[in-house]
Amino acid sequence: MKFFLVLYPAEPQNRARARQVQAWLRSDLTPIKQERPTEVIFYGTTKPPLSKKAQTAAEKLFFAAELLLSANTENLFGQWSIADVDLALILHRLILNGDPVPENLITYAKHQWQRPSVQLWVNQQRQPLH
Repeated sequence: MKFFLVLYPAEPQNRARARQVQAWLRSDLTPIKQERPTEVIFYGTTKPPLSKKAQTAAEKLFFAAELLLSANTENLFGQWSIADVDLALILHRLILNGDPVPENLITYAKHQWQRPSVQLWVNQQRQPLH
């Protein structure tokens, strides 16, 4: 039996957009990633309120995410792609710290988090923080 995992949308334009979204999430939202490291997700640590710079980045994130999800609240491009996990990850950095996040984006991020493959990754045993 062959197993084929599709990580990106099949349609070329949506595949390109998914990669564009991933690049943007990784390059343009650094203040959020600096102030909400993945320890917030994986170790339950909490951080102080966002700086003005990180708050501005969060507002940009919310605006773009809401535009991308305007027609569909479950997946970015109609069907799941790895870009959905990347978007859910950065949203969870804020959600799990208790930062204000629009309700529709919380719903989206929680939906993505329920994927069995994401749950396996999130619930892996990790070394304790020092």
